[in-house]
Amino acid sequence: MENKTSLLLIDDDPALLVGLEAVLRYEGYRVFTARHGRTGIDIARESTPDLIICDLMMPPPSGMEVLTILGQDPRTANIPFIFLTAHSSSTDKVHGLLSGADDYVIKPFVKDELLARVKTILRRKQKAPVLSSATDKDEIQHLRNEITEILRNSEVNWEKFVDSLVHMLGLRNNETEDHAWRVMNLTEKTAIELGIHGVELIHIRWGAILHDIGKVGIPDNILLKPGELTKEERNVMMMHPQIASQILEPLGLPSTTLDIPLYHHERWDGKGYPDHLAGDNIPLSARIFSVVDVWDALTNDRPYRKAWSCEKAGDYILGEAGKSFDPHVVDVFLKKVISYS
Repeated sequence: MENKTSLLLIDDDPALLVGLEAVLRYEGYRVFTARHGRTGIDIARESTPDLIICDLMMPPPSGMEVLTILGQDPRTANIPFIFLTAHSSSTDKVHGLLSGADDYVIKPFVKDELLARVKTILRRKQKAPVLSSATDKDEIQHLRNEITEILRNSEVNWEKFVDSLVHMLGLRNNETEDHAWRVMNLTEKTAIELGIHGVELIHIRWGAILHDIGKVGIPDNILLKPGELTKEERNVMMMHPQIASQILEPLGLPSTTLDIPLYHHERWDGKGYPDHLAGDNIPLSARIFSVVDVWDALTNDRPYRKAWSCEKAGDYILGEAGKSFDPHVVDVFLKKVISYS
């Protein structure tokens, strides 16, 4: 049975276009093709495909120009966009991603990798929260513009980028920023005890400090509410992992970093959100962070309650091992990081 999902391929290389079309049609996708950027723009406006895969280096309009033109048209502005190119320059990649592309695939591509990227982007599109107003959209766009400026000034120095980003945001209020730094330190200590070192440890630190960036898309009357949230308010609050994904994924950050903002509310028993992942299917970085995050939330004052004692919080964490949390991570965190007994 043919998939109703439609893809638009734009590339001036006829051989590659035919091959790529065959691969995607075999997977059941409806496929439109264009050998020129202008034709691709016309097809996108007429058919509004679910995803566009476009060559970067083409005779005018280039892939970047196609992306810019489609991004300015309300009919096509929200269509996910993948660049396909033989060039692997990190500068080109960052520029493309910050211009609004969702991914960047290098030629010659590996079929399975390309299909995985297509499926991932389409899945995220289905989960993406609909911004409720022009104000929300303007806020997200303003944030992206500021991130672009920070990235430019940091010259793709990711450590400086993350530090600047956290200070720029203030993550909505000083308490939340303090929380971000506290959980980064505890997450790093736990990861080291679990044998994680080197570059992976750095990426986990970034994810920890950026974990709540999606809350910039949550209204203040919900985010800062002193009392218990209603069901409707909780549903809005639960959008923040997807909003974080929308903000961070275009920046080309490592998956270990992205896993924490997106999956830190998943549960070991599969009853979490947004994807209801369970057990080892939850990325390790997110499993580590979820324990640390809850510990920090319990042991510090919140708008709706006073801080718990370390003993009470430790008892709670232990009781949730095998339910909310990975039992092994809980054991390491309680015994080796906070010396709970």
